[in-house]
Amino acid sequence: MKHTKTNVRAFLALLLTVTVIASCKKEDLKTNPVVPESTAEQAVEDHLTITPERQKVIDFFNQNANARGIASGAVAAATYRSFNINYQGTVPNDIKTLVNGEIDQLYATSASATTKSRMTGARINVYNSPGSGDLFYTNGNVYIVNFQVYRNVHTAPGNVIFHELFHYLHDRWTSGGFNNSTIYNLYNNIRRAGVYPAGSYVLSNQAEYFAVTAEAKYCSTNRPPYNASTVASSDPNCNNYLNTNF
Repeated sequence: MKHTKTNVRAFLALLLTVTVIASCKKEDLKTNPVVPESTAEQAVEDHLTITPERQKVIDFFNQNANARGIASGAVAAATYRSFNINYQGTVPNDIKTLVNGEIDQLYATSASATTKSRMTGARINVYNSPGSGDLFYTNGNVYIVNFQVYRNVHTAPGNVIFHELFHYLHDRWTSGGFNNSTIYNLYNNIRRAGVYPAGSYVLSNQAEYFAVTAEAKYCSTNRPPYNASTVASSDPNCNNYLNTNF
């Protein structure tokens, strides 16, 4: 009988312990829910999902400039080396110089003549918002909105317009656009291989992987993979893909 009581007490104590642990786990999940691992498809929404701030800029240019670069009085239309550029408001001369300089660098790269010709199909839109906004691509258009960030890029190697135009090529000139299977597989393989440091921008998603790698190969950049030499040694498959197709 004594053993029976002891066993019952032990069982009840064990039951109480399990109940408390389960209760704690439920509370933890409520206060700190498990976040699912991001997928490449989710990450690409940076180029497919438009924030209200971006939409404001997009709407402005859509209302004030047509596809040929002809603009209303709110936008000054310019052409530089076959690129249509729309400037909103009074854009500082140093920003215009940077835009033209990036286009000059683009033409000086080893990218093919076909690639450079295709790039001219995108419009470049410069919105006079010196300390806010961002630099982005969507729907056949490159947008330069934050002049401070744009200037900072040029304190080190990098080419914003070239980078954004590779998003354009990825979107409009590859089979499947941002979901192109070859680029997706190249990205997935390099991510799993651990070639670049965790958290590197090039590992963000397949769209950024492709644009950053191309920028590094053809123009150099201040972030991994930095330059053509690193691309060739660290990511030879993407290097070959770029050589063959761009």
